[in-house]
Amino acid sequence: MCFGGAPKPDKKAMLYQQAADMQRENNRIVAQNQQQQRMDQQYAEQLAIQTAPPPPPPAESAATAAPALENAQATTPSGIRKGMGRRKLRTDVAGGTGGLSIPSV
Repeated sequence: MCFGGAPKPDKKAMLYQQAADMQRENNRIVAQNQQQQRMDQQYAEQLAIQTAPPPPPPAESAATAAPALENAQATTPSGIRKGMGRRKLRTDVAGGTGGLSIPSV
């Protein structure tokens, strides 16, 4: 009869494994707490936005359209069509306006 039996388990290896398991569990708990804090912060921000009073209405002066330029007529379609035509730039026409004057030869 043999009384040796199975080898005894290595207690150091079990302790290292247990310590590593506890470290992983602690890291998981820390990460979970950080995530919960971020969610709480987001909830507080959303609640503040939800309960905030609405922004004030626009000023009364903004209700009517106002020209952005002093010469608002130039920005209208008819003002653009008027423009500065070639007739105003001609030098061979007397006075720059009026009918065509043909010089005599």
